[in-house]
Amino acid sequence: MKGEEKDKARNDRRAAARPRAWLLRVLLAVLVAEVTVTQYFGLGHPYFWFERLPGFASLYGFFSCVAIIFVSKLLGKLFISRKEDYYD
Repeated sequence: MKGEEKDKARNDRRAAARPRAWLLRVLLAVLVAEVTVTQYFGLGHPYFWFERLPGFASLYGFFSCVAIIFVSKLLGKLFISRKEDYYD
């Protein structure tokens, strides 16, 4: 009985997640279409040559996020963390 209850709960979670998954897929398709149309028709006004490269904004955003994570870890180690024997 216990296994059947787990299977039923798992199936319920999957069924509940399906509409959200479709919504995310549709939003992703709309965003990709918007960026493609904007770049194809030249509707954007890039300031630098590398802004015209396909996928530049995505790569820039990804690497910026990674840089923010590493800088915040470094600042945390330098200014927030204490030695193990701090309270001794």
